[in-house]
Amino acid sequence: MPTMKSRRSAVLRLLIKCALAMATLAMTIKYCTLELDDIIHEPIEEFSLEKHPYVPPTEWDSRSPCPALNTLANHGFLPHNGRGATKKDYIRALRQGYNLSLPLATFLTVSGHVLLSQYSHLSLADLARHNCIEHDMSLGHWDTLQTQEYAPDRPSEWLFDRVLAHSSDGKRMTLCELAAARVERESTYAHKLDAVHEEIARGEMSMVLGVFGGKDGRVPVDWLKEWWENERFPEGFKPDHQQTLLDTVRGSWKIRRAMNEMAQNASTKPT
Repeated sequence: MPTMKSRRSAVLRLLIKCALAMATLAMTIKYCTLELDDIIHEPIEEFSLEKHPYVPPTEWDSRSPCPALNTLANHGFLPHNGRGATKKDYIRALRQGYNLSLPLATFLTVSGHVLLSQYSHLSLADLARHNCIEHDMSLGHWDTLQTQEYAPDRPSEWLFDRVLAHSSDGKRMTLCELAAARVERESTYAHKLDAVHEEIARGEMSMVLGVFGGKDGRVPVDWLKEWWENERFPEGFKPDHQQTLLDTVRGSWKIRRAMNEMAQNASTKPT
């Protein structure tokens, strides 16, 4: 039976999630209301790597711990130097590069500004500020050092190899395999992520599956390596379906359910 302390903790985590979601939704609605006409009627060009070839970043370019945004900058969907992008820049780039729906692209952009408490221009390096959007237990990069304010902005090949090791055939990864990678990563810690960053971590995986997964919901390992390690769109990729906010939420719920089942099965195994 759950203890009083665990019930209180569960309620508090739920309240934090609801408060953040409501605040972000309110700001998203406000932003869309103020600039609705410009956003809706802005033309979104067709995805093309001929128009947006990969150009590696220089040591002076601003980059984040997020491979999705770094890839957009490396291909010129965002300013290549990664500096001073506006909300419109981020919304446009997310829609062009990943075919995110307008509500999802707007929600992600506005929530990023809310979590960082920055409401005008945003450079990619700003996203590395620890425990705002970036969090411990990342599948792709090491934790922020206690003496540092900003997380590493380069992926860890060793950590990512641990993720790919969960692929049953070495060719594709399923939702359950990505969930297993998250369970393994989190199992090395004595504490859990807070409610907000739990949601962010699962949402990241949900969008990876939604954007890169085929009709069977499996993501090619080669695509993951090229995108995650090299921060470059893989050859042959084209976002041929739209990823919506509802798709992302549903995917996050499925990942949470899979992780909970794995944890429950592990706790019931005989020692």
